[in-house]
Amino acid sequence: MAGILLLRRQQRNRNLFIERQLVDQNDVLRFDDKTLINRYRLPRAMILQLADKLRPDLERPTRRHGALPVILQLTNALFFFAKGDFQTEIADMSKTSQPSMSKNLTEVATAIGRLAAHYIRFPGGQELNAIKEAFYRHSNMPGVIGLVDGSLFPIKAPSVDEVAYVCRKGYHAVNIQAIGDHNMIIRHLIAKWPGSAHDAFIFNTSDINTYLEETNASGWLLGDSGYPLKPYLMTPVGQELTPADMRYNQAHKKCRARQERLFGVWKSRWKCHDTSGGYLQYTPEKVILFIKATAVLHNICRMANIPDPDINLEQPDEPEEGLEMNQNGLNTRQQLIRDFFARP
Repeated sequence: MAGILLLRRQQRNRNLFIERQLVDQNDVLRFDDKTLINRYRLPRAMILQLADKLRPDLERPTRRHGALPVILQLTNALFFFAKGDFQTEIADMSKTSQPSMSKNLTEVATAIGRLAAHYIRFPGGQELNAIKEAFYRHSNMPGVIGLVDGSLFPIKAPSVDEVAYVCRKGYHAVNIQAIGDHNMIIRHLIAKWPGSAHDAFIFNTSDINTYLEETNASGWLLGDSGYPLKPYLMTPVGQELTPADMRYNQAHKKCRARQERLFGVWKSRWKCHDTSGGYLQYTPEKVILFIKATAVLHNICRMANIPDPDINLEQPDEPEEGLEMNQNGLNTRQQLIRDFFARP
């Protein structure tokens, strides 16, 4: 056993030596951090840290058949996610074949997605209390444990179930659901439904709905009127009858603006998802891999306080009205309005 471990260590050392040589030749990290962030969205130290985390999944036993060093696999993928350029263009710049580039993207996206258990976690305990306090300081809305909303990520027309992917805006998309906190960190993600899926359906069939229902959550998510009103999911008052209703809706809207900005930052930083970068020319399954990977990368950037890119917030759609009006949810909302918004 000791001999086997020694051989593995020697092979790893040889791989690292060869990788350093290849990186020196291509030297993708030779720029200053400002340039690296513009190009890859991460500074040098964070790229190296992420490469180390991905090494067990991406490192090849040998360098035969043109296997790329981990650092080049990662930076190629980061450049693609950041710029939304075609694979062939990135392959040309990095002197990589197009088939290798395609395989590279899939493997790196899968490896980054596996980090979601560490970087995308629903809060609990003291962390949950801190989130509620932060939302209250921001908008005078008590008890908020997160903001839930859906967002459409455009794709090319798929060859299978094409109609299901046509969203209400008329283009093909994947409809994802994300829950964000006051710092615009993604706390829960569902990325699997076609563009025609309704936000309420996605939430009602989600594990987070079951979790909040079964644990009697000590607070509530905020969602727009496309979501069902529940004791743990507060939606706006549809018809404002009192000044208290108006104050509640104003605080509700101020909170939810953070979630709209979260999506704007996510798509602007990783332009492969923004229409300015062109629709992703991949199957829905591969696009979902990219969405999960960039969600992890979004959180890595937010946790490291990397400055947000300039964004153009999309004009929010008028949400489709939720189909459910849970009586317990209605009672909870009325009690919330009486207790916190009855007085100016």
